[in-house]
Amino acid sequence: MKFYHRTSKSNARKIIKSGFKDMTGKFMTSCRNKGVWISDVPLDSNEGAIGEVIFELNIPEQIVCPYEWVEDDKPYREFLVPADILNAYKIRIMKDDSVP
Repeated sequence: MKFYHRTSKSNARKIIKSGFKDMTGKFMTSCRNKGVWISDVPLDSNEGAIGEVIFELNIPEQIVCPYEWVEDDKPYREFLVPADILNAYKIRIMKDDSVP
């Protein structure tokens, strides 16, 4: 299944060079969580995803399902996946292939 991650050009260069890195935060909850946000559709600033670069990853759905964040009435699926899992898969630059 295809998943997407939007980021800035600066972060995209770091991801291309060294892979994804886990982010840590409360993410509108009361406890600390860590991972990398991906979604089943490319998100934009309306959904809180900021940046000019969109990465596409092809990952079996069953691998990311345990990391899904389910919210009622959200028209897309979103996941907070450990970076180590994402780094095991090839990424493709879907938007702005001038990044490297």
